[in-house]
Amino acid sequence: MIDETVIDETMARDGYVSGIAYPRRYYRELNPASIAFAALQAGYQAPRLDRPFRYLDLGCGHGYSTTLFAALFPQGDFQGLDLDPVHIASAERLRRAASIDNAGFHVGSFAAMAAAADAPQQDCDFIVLHGVMSWVSITVRRDIAAVIERRLKPGGIVYVSYNCQPGWAAKVPLRELLLEAFDRASGATVAARIETAVALLRGLADSGAHYIDSNPAVLSLLEMIESQEAGYLAHEFLNRHWTIFYHRDMAAEMQALGLGFLGSADAADNVPLLAVPQKPAALMAAQSDPVLRETLRDMALNRQFRRDLYGRELRPLPLSDFVAAWHAARFVLAVPRAQCALAIKRSFGDVALDAAIFDPLLDRLATGPAGFNDLCKVASIRDWGLGDQLQAIQLLVAADFARPIVGGAAVVADNPAAQRFNAAALAAGRADGFATVALAMPEWSGARLVPVVEA
Repeated sequence: MIDETVIDETMARDGYVSGIAYPRRYYRELNPASIAFAALQAGYQAPRLDRPFRYLDLGCGHGYSTTLFAALFPQGDFQGLDLDPVHIASAERLRRAASIDNAGFHVGSFAAMAAAADAPQQDCDFIVLHGVMSWVSITVRRDIAAVIERRLKPGGIVYVSYNCQPGWAAKVPLRELLLEAFDRASGATVAARIETAVALLRGLADSGAHYIDSNPAVLSLLEMIESQEAGYLAHEFLNRHWTIFYHRDMAAEMQALGLGFLGSADAADNVPLLAVPQKPAALMAAQSDPVLRETLRDMALNRQFRRDLYGRELRPLPLSDFVAAWHAARFVLAVPRAQCALAIKRSFGDVALDAAIFDPLLDRLATGPAGFNDLCKVASIRDWGLGDQLQAIQLLVAADFARPIVGGAAVVADNPAAQRFNAAALAAGRADGFATVALAMPEWSGARLVPVVEA
């Protein structure tokens, strides 16, 4: 039985926004298959997905992503924890509607999980924290650290996302004004007070305030704020604790737990051609310290959000094993061939892809799924060295033209659990008036965003 008084007191003490739920959304970077591919890009072997594994989502929200993954990977055990009973009730409704038995969602604090006398030890292959670390106090981060220390297996991987500098440097004052205006606003609901606060920010921008005029990025942030629903704004900007990290800070917290930095969970970040502009890339390459190298990357990109992967007792794959792992990977075309425009949008500008190289690769994928070796036999890259072939194929993934499936991550194409999930997710999306919904795609070991009216 949940003690609602204790939950309410914990939310108030830890500075969480209550009275309004976070939006129900899908995050593909949390997919264990995506994590496995990003780890391979960085030269590491993630826990295999074709055998029993455990996945723990700390701060799971509505549990949409976790339930979808459980439908795709019936051999996995998926567990989610969130302090908000509204979120967990939503997660359990979807799980029950889809009859997903290998997932469970629980109301509780990280402190309670860390202190539970009967909690297992080193049982988790994956622990994910999306939208958590920047929005909790240092005390709560210590509780999270205790959970990771206790639960993560050797060879396991932690995904953690967080707001980072330098991208927030000019924008922090706007968030502070939003928070102050919200605190002082009158209104019967959280949403009404947010509306009042956002209107004040717009009034400031329209008044010709020098702060806004001197910082174009601040105006972009304001426009983003105006486009978002109240639930997102409440949980993104209005928690009492709101920390902007440098990468070194997060790396140090993870290092204290014996975890090493692997790379980005975003596949595009791990492709040299897309990582940073050419001149900063040369500066980064001259640095032997990986933490300093990442700090330079964030400066080069003016980055404000990171998605990091950390591993416990993970060592880089020997070259022979690395090559063998790539040879076991398969790729699936993720968009209609005619929609594959040969340019990749990056924060520093579009990166054009050579049609003579990439059209033949896309044409091959258009005929059906292809292994790494199959793509390397395509005439446009057949005579290239392995390193260049690797980058070319990763560019297809980074452009969202192809979805990767590493060895052991494939799922059964005719998957009854995925079918049940999709039916339940569509019904929930229609009931809630969603324009789009993420549906499980077994052939991708992932998901696809689909307009509800077309599904």
